[in-house]
Amino acid sequence: MFLIKKTTLVVFATLLFAIACKKEEAAKPSYTPPEGSYNLIYEKIFKTSCALASCHAKEGDFGHHGLGDENTYKHLLNEDSHNAQAKAAGLRSVKPGDPAKSFLYAKISWEGSAYQFGQKMPTGGLKLTANQIEFVRQWIAAGAPESGHVADQSLLK
Repeated sequence: MFLIKKTTLVVFATLLFAIACKKEEAAKPSYTPPEGSYNLIYEKIFKTSCALASCHAKEGDFGHHGLGDENTYKHLLNEDSHNAQAKAAGLRSVKPGDPAKSFLYAKISWEGSAYQFGQKMPTGGLKLTANQIEFVRQWIAAGAPESGHVADQSLLK
């Protein structure tokens, strides 16, 4: 009888601990970038094709900037690339107003880029559409602002 009560108590404590952990996990806030073209890139491109556990989910993944949190924008804008060849060629992660000198754009527009350093992104069989690539190009060309709509939203529909 004592063994049954002890087992029941252990099971109950385990369930209670699991429920408490789930509640804490659910309460953790998620990042939502400001409304505008960058938000659409973050939500419809980075989150679904880049900020994955096996790619750029967080800072330091595979030696790269993370693309899945509130630091994404600041790491993209005008930072040197982690790729030595791209850095030597004068590319920045994103150079506002200049898609041709933005390593992000070179990686996603691989076939048409003069800078084919590393490998085309995204990897793992994921592909961006021509419209998604054009949306990113328009955003960079318009100065890559963190908020405000500067790229043709119909490209992502």
